[in-house]
Amino acid sequence: MIQQINNMSIRGGSPQVSDISYLKDYYTSHGHFPMFHQVLIETRTDCNNHCPFCPHAFNKKTLGIMTWNCYTTIIDQLVSIGYNGRVALMLSNEPLLEDRLENMIKYAKTKSQRLFLDITTNGRLMTVEIMDRLFSLGLDNVNINDYRGDRDTYPDRWSPSVEEVHKAYGNNPKVYFKKRRLDEKLPNYAGNIPQKHDKKDYGFCNYPFRKLTIAYNGDVLLCCDDFMYDTCFGNVMKDSLVDCWNAEAFNEYRKALLDNSRIGLCSKCNDHQNYSVF
Repeated sequence: MIQQINNMSIRGGSPQVSDISYLKDYYTSHGHFPMFHQVLIETRTDCNNHCPFCPHAFNKKTLGIMTWNCYTTIIDQLVSIGYNGRVALMLSNEPLLEDRLENMIKYAKTKSQRLFLDITTNGRLMTVEIMDRLFSLGLDNVNINDYRGDRDTYPDRWSPSVEEVHKAYGNNPKVYFKKRRLDEKLPNYAGNIPQKHDKKDYGFCNYPFRKLTIAYNGDVLLCCDDFMYDTCFGNVMKDSLVDCWNAEAFNEYRKALLDNSRIGLCSKCNDHQNYSVF
């Protein structure tokens, strides 16, 4: 089993330079990059909101739903390698549309209490009763993004569905509330949101070094910005998570990023997560 690294390690230098140096040294010493410490599972593909800045607004994504066998295979593999990090039960979708969410939480927590289960939601379907239930089953964290088009007029207003939840959980550290706008501008999701950019302006990004991203069909993707599944480094139903993570084609992307270069899907992307996480 590949030993996981301590993601709280501290090294000198700027975050980007420090991460690059650390990752290069790690690869030279071990012959592979450090293991992931976040897992993103796209249990289904749809969303119940229509934010104008989201990649859903620019791409027709057909409904896809992960099979139960695929989900349990992922959890079982994570437990078998001793994984103890974040498991997000969503990707670019709305997790509260998942009618198996309670069973997914129960299954994962039955297999291991060390998995940190997390969802990010727009809160439109959330109620205090649902929140109580999810936490009672073992969910560890909820992020609620309250998107409104009247933030300039009412900067402190919560949407009705979020307001009741905020009254009940506003001081609970397991719930993070954020007031969001409908005129936000996100990074371009690897070209899936039309924006002009020059790939020479963007170098290192640490997403492919820390996040294991799994599509609804079990394919392992480059990162969470691969909205339309342009990459694939194996499938969890026939390949081990470790083999997918260490695939040579995956490493080619990583090595290019470490050399301040962007290839393939990365060349279309203007996201550049470079704060230190290793």
